[in-house]
Amino acid sequence: MSNLDRRSFLRAAAGATVGAGVGSAFARRDGAALFAAELADKPMPTRRLGKIGYAASVFSLGGMSTIMERDKRDEAAAIINRALELGVNYIDTADAYNDGDSEANIGDALGERRKDVFIATKTRIRTDDGIEDDAFEKTCERLQTDYVDLYFLHGVHDLDHLDTVMDRNNGAIKAFERLREKDRVRHIGISNHNNATLMEAMKRYDFDCVFITLNPAGLTMQDPENLRDMLAMAQDKDVGVVGMKVVARGRVLEHNVSIKEAFNYALSLPIATANIGITSIEQIDENVRYAKEFVPYTTEAMVRLETLARA
Repeated sequence: MSNLDRRSFLRAAAGATVGAGVGSAFARRDGAALFAAELADKPMPTRRLGKIGYAASVFSLGGMSTIMERDKRDEAAAIINRALELGVNYIDTADAYNDGDSEANIGDALGERRKDVFIATKTRIRTDDGIEDDAFEKTCERLQTDYVDLYFLHGVHDLDHLDTVMDRNNGAIKAFERLREKDRVRHIGISNHNNATLMEAMKRYDFDCVFITLNPAGLTMQDPENLRDMLAMAQDKDVGVVGMKVVARGRVLEHNVSIKEAFNYALSLPIATANIGITSIEQIDENVRYAKEFVPYTTEAMVRLETLARA
């Protein structure tokens, strides 16, 4: 993609908002931005999750960090309940997160509030065997639900894995489709760190959602140069986009990027929600504040932030 095309894409994604604060966008993080009382009654911004149609909170809760730790269920419950109180309505997890402990912690915390939350979970099983009657049932037992809103083929990072999961004879997609027919799975998605593979996946199948690596430093992203093309394809196909590794577990701080800058960068692109793992109530408050105060970055601010982060 040429520099002109790249800038045009960013301008469309960011809305070319004037005065988004290029100068302030590059200040280093100065302590935790605690949740302000005056924002408590301000609604959580939402965005449409592609063809799924769900109005997802722009900040969503990741099931890693504290939420997946077996010996911190009380802390996990406090984090989850605080998030829900402040308008978060999308929670991501996976059966692989600490051998299912993340799913169990979420199930324990939600209880009767299950209907208030859109739950996405994932499996790394690649074939039709062992999903429908085993892995999925265990996931639902841990989550204390009889269905999941969104089920991801997890970590399909290369074409060999894609070929396996999409095989019409014994690929995992067959189990996913049967579960959808039974209304046990409402929507089907795919996740990975490779944008080229995601583009190929969207060419082959009508996925409802993709879960992608997204931060200005390109951390854990295998091919950041393909990000814009992949996002454009998702928009064309009305596929929901959820951003992960938005702060890369805090590693963005090592790349001249603050947590707020990384969050605003992600939301200035055409995604539905920025999914972030949390370790404390203070972090929930901080990220909710960013969500409720969000103003899109200008094209110039985004380009400068990428350049600074990847130098």
